[in-house]
Amino acid sequence: MARFTRQISAMEVRATQKTRVRYSSMHVKHLPSCTVTEFDLKDYCPLGFRLIKELEDIDRDDYMYSICNDKTLNKLSTGKIGNVFLISTDDRFLIKIIRKSEIKVILETLPDYYRHIHNNRSSLFSRIYGAHAVKPVGGAKTYFAVMSNMLHSKVFMNKLYDLKGSPKGRSNKKIELRNNTVFKDIDLDFCFYVDPLVRQRIIKQTKLDCELLEEQGIMNYSLLVGLQVKESSSQGSVNGVNPVYGSFTPPCSLKSDSVKSMKTALNSPDSSFATLYSCPPNSDSVERENSMTSNSTSSECNLINRRSKQATLSDLFVNSSSTNFGMKIPARARRVKRAAGEEEEWYNVVLYLGIVDTFQDYGMKKRLEHCYKTIQHNSNSISTVHPKIYSSRFQEYVSNIFLPHDGGDLSL
Repeated sequence: MARFTRQISAMEVRATQKTRVRYSSMHVKHLPSCTVTEFDLKDYCPLGFRLIKELEDIDRDDYMYSICNDKTLNKLSTGKIGNVFLISTDDRFLIKIIRKSEIKVILETLPDYYRHIHNNRSSLFSRIYGAHAVKPVGGAKTYFAVMSNMLHSKVFMNKLYDLKGSPKGRSNKKIELRNNTVFKDIDLDFCFYVDPLVRQRIIKQTKLDCELLEEQGIMNYSLLVGLQVKESSSQGSVNGVNPVYGSFTPPCSLKSDSVKSMKTALNSPDSSFATLYSCPPNSDSVERENSMTSNSTSSECNLINRRSKQATLSDLFVNSSSTNFGMKIPARARRVKRAAGEEEEWYNVVLYLGIVDTFQDYGMKKRLEHCYKTIQHNSNSISTVHPKIYSSRFQEYVSNIFLPHDGGDLSL
């Protein structure tokens, strides 16, 4: 029997909700002078995104507490578009500043997107939990999207790649993620050997996800690949690589004192407006927390390592949660030789995969960009191509970097 999926109506897609976010003046001493403490927050299609959050058991109030803190909203208000990702204070969400046109794309594709992730819980898509606009009082409006954070701070990464399957213009242009570099296609010097059944599922799920993007006219998306080298690697460490997250920082509990002190109160006869007050922790509590974090780093990391070794390949095929497949895939990584005479290098690794940046349609601007770039470069080497071509090339690229491993144990 076909699974019933709640449909998102056109009226719900057009709906918005406005909220006034204000920080009480008695709790802003920790902020620099002239810092904005009052914002207008616009929530696009709140009912539609609520359905997505319900799929992941995310409480709306917890979600708002995560993104509506003074530090995050002030950073968002800078309006710097692209190449900058913010992490919510509780480490659960990835926040990216985008253009108004990309908000439009998200909303237009939302009904089909929701139906897809509802029926394909093992989709590789990074979940989009909200589309918003924030405007500080007296300032300019900034648009941003909130997505699932597939790379928590407790996960030590040796390298992180943003891959599109096109080499032109894909060197590392310093995409920032907690002040660390996200590498691109031209920097990838590994092939990954995974269990044949896992590879088959990666390719099949990539095909299903790309078919939706192709139907919606979406291109320029990426495969985000996190690479974690296991301690048991047969050959040393990955030379010249800094961890994406330099230290273990456990996610902040939503039950912390700072969150408990956040309260909502009506600020307008219109119930769609509310005032949100934040009482940040004092400096003493912060110092105590930092001390506890540093002391517990070693024991926490050891516990994580012990638990990860207990996982098996069967965990990758559990379909009850969207976060199971694509996370913690055991593999053997072979470093591609860049020069003659180099020795072949192999590493035991754990991979974290997700399809991100599904906000760009093939509109007039991208069509003109395609025409301009094809004059200078081969059309097969650029990222700005028709969605059908982009989808086909992306799938082929994925099948080429993930190869079947036929021998040996790949369990974590």
